[in-house]
Amino acid sequence: MSDLDATLLPPGRVEVAAQWHALTQGQVSRETVHAWAVPWVEGEGALVDIEDPLVVTALQHLHGFDLCQDPDRPGVVWHGTAGQGEWYHSPDDISRGLTRWQAKCALYDEDPQGWIGTVREQARASMQVEEEE
Repeated sequence: MSDLDATLLPPGRVEVAAQWHALTQGQVSRETVHAWAVPWVEGEGALVDIEDPLVVTALQHLHGFDLCQDPDRPGVVWHGTAGQGEWYHSPDDISRGLTRWQAKCALYDEDPQGWIGTVREQARASMQVEEEE
């Protein structure tokens, strides 16, 4: 079997946390973290069933931390590089996001089924609010 035939194995929490932490510490760029997450968000790895829902959400966050916005065109965002626009996510947003994600991981680990039920109920409530508006 060639390397091209090999299944792309998804990262685990340790790997995504290391990438996220390295970004918050300025050890890697937003573009590097985005590129690292691409295979599992929009590449062949996106077809792989990732069992841990918190790894999936972390990958989506890492994939989006390179989003830029144009201050002259509100609502226009794109995957960019430094200097192409204003970063959509501030460094503080990224750090706080890591802290929130780690807290969610702890809650999930305490009661995975309860966590999933809570998330589903929050989604239902949000949808109901939108329907009522």
